[in-house]
Amino acid sequence: MGSTTDFRCKQCHALLAKHDAGGLCIRRGDLQATITGGQFTVSITCYRCKTLSVVTSPSRAFAPQTAA
Repeated sequence: MGSTTDFRCKQCHALLAKHDAGGLCIRRGDLQATITGGQFTVSITCYRCKTLSVVTSPSRAFAPQTAA
């Protein structure tokens, strides 16, 4: 079983996505999106506080960041 990293909003800490060996998975209600591949950048607007957050793939230093 692999390790999973939660990607949370920097402002309110709501869970926005989960990252594991299979890729980045975003779920909200009936919506599910999985992003896979070597390098990617995903912008996510928090459903609670509307803060824009950016996540990059592990090969580009996976680290939740808040966009300016």
